[in-house]
Amino acid sequence: MTAPNHALTGAIIGLTVSNPILAIIVAVASHFVCDAIPHFDVPGKTAEDRMRSNFFLRFQIIFGGLLCLLIVLWLALARPHHWQLAVICAFAATIPDLLYVPRYLHVKRNGRDNMNRWWFWRLHNNIQWFQRPIGALVEIVWAGGTVIILSALTRGQ
Repeated sequence: MTAPNHALTGAIIGLTVSNPILAIIVAVASHFVCDAIPHFDVPGKTAEDRMRSNFFLRFQIIFGGLLCLLIVLWLALARPHHWQLAVICAFAATIPDLLYVPRYLHVKRNGRDNMNRWWFWRLHNNIQWFQRPIGALVEIVWAGGTVIILSALTRGQ
């Protein structure tokens, strides 16, 4: 999944799981569950091809990051009960994707992905068995559903 969908999922967890420690753990775990669902990735035959593209930088890092900030702003302005926990969980659910920033920078500098050097990157990559442009349809449906749920949770509190 893209970072905004992880953040939306984490925010919902933060608003619905009352135990903060459990909420954060569930939010991080939700990242891997969401990544096991078919989802979007920029076109390219290899991870290196995808990360070398300017589209990856513009869409995944910049646009995705801005949408995550909008989610945090939405929570801060709406201030539902446990909104601070929702912000923390949105961040926690997105943390594994932040590891793509150093990977992206490494590929830009060296032309090769160093994913295989760390077990966590290999695990994260193996969970994501279907990442293709057509996965955008799943992302759109997921975003729509989570926005509806988050709207209901933030309305009138």
